[in-house]
Amino acid sequence: MYLLVLFVLVTSPLAYPQVILTGAAWFSSTPTGATSVSQAYADGFTNTVGGDQWWDLWLALRPDASLPVNGPSDSQAAICIPLQAGNSYKYYIFSAEFCCTLRYSGLSLHFDGNSSTPGISVFGPVNGTSFVPDNATILSLTGNPVAGSGTSYYASAGVVAVLTEFKWNGSATPPGDVCQPFAFIPDPDGQAGPYGSFTIQVWPAASVSLSQGSGAPGTKLTLTGGGFAPNEEVVVYGGHVGVLPIIATAVTDDCGSFTVAGHEPEHPLGPMDVFAEGAASGKLGAATFLVTPGMAIRPVGVAPGGDTTAHVAGFGAGEIVDIYWNEPRQLLGAATTDPEGSGSATISIPTSAAAGFDLVIGVGRNTEAIALGVVRVQ
Repeated sequence: MYLLVLFVLVTSPLAYPQVILTGAAWFSSTPTGATSVSQAYADGFTNTVGGDQWWDLWLALRPDASLPVNGPSDSQAAICIPLQAGNSYKYYIFSAEFCCTLRYSGLSLHFDGNSSTPGISVFGPVNGTSFVPDNATILSLTGNPVAGSGTSYYASAGVVAVLTEFKWNGSATPPGDVCQPFAFIPDPDGQAGPYGSFTIQVWPAASVSLSQGSGAPGTKLTLTGGGFAPNEEVVVYGGHVGVLPIIATAVTDDCGSFTVAGHEPEHPLGPMDVFAEGAASGKLGAATFLVTPGMAIRPVGVAPGGDTTAHVAGFGAGEIVDIYWNEPRQLLGAATTDPEGSGSATISIPTSAAAGFDLVIGVGRNTEAIALGVVRVQ
């Protein structure tokens, strides 16, 4: 009996927690992360599916497109990549699409054979490094309209796979020079194709939960976690793991659990991933919080004709937010948000405003999101 047990231990392969990356798609998007079949035809959609109407998305291990993961023929477009806990994986991606006016693009990743529902969906500005989770209507791996996952992580089988980097560049000089369909060779016309990269890091899973699921930046949250090592420090990040801002830090109890309070950081409208990372165990808990727009007026009390400042948050990144007086409706000014969706504008209270409380309304031009602020007319 002992010999049999020893034989099984020696001859059985070691089992590592893992998920399988089985599909990737790049797509052009609106400033809110949405796309459609018509936009895909006009501005671009590429995938790791052979034999369909869309160009293929190529993955390689080097920025010059050498060491390809898939291709170079259409029949070899598919991918099947095991991702194991404790490892980080970087892939350079290349497209046969050529579009020189694109401002935003997205990436969706599919796991464990699911070609219809993405496990990770993000979007961001072209030629930039920032990206956020995407819950808009996008296209599935096979090019059908679906809802984005709204997260930059995929959790399954005891691991959490997190997209820690996504970059997409417009057509440029090499190493973007792979525009020819179905082959890692230069475009015969001499045009350089668009290219980018993404990185996935994989952690063993812990858990984290939030006291509420949505709110404007500044909302107070209570975070609860479990499955970490006993008495270890846990750092809770808002947006991207390992990157500021830090929402809170905590030390787990003897059972590897914690409860801590924090405030929602500035973040653009839409889903925001929250990550809790154990310093000793290397475990990661992940949850998603829906950021809604908010507005604060400072000072609140102001006389008719006087000036005050409208501070807006939780709108789209780089979005113009028009600010209106409620009744009678009139435009007071506009704020342009920063990459975190926040901004401010000086506004003048109408000279005809009656004493008392009244509303100021902020409306995002791209997202059409609405936030309300309160003014006390003195």
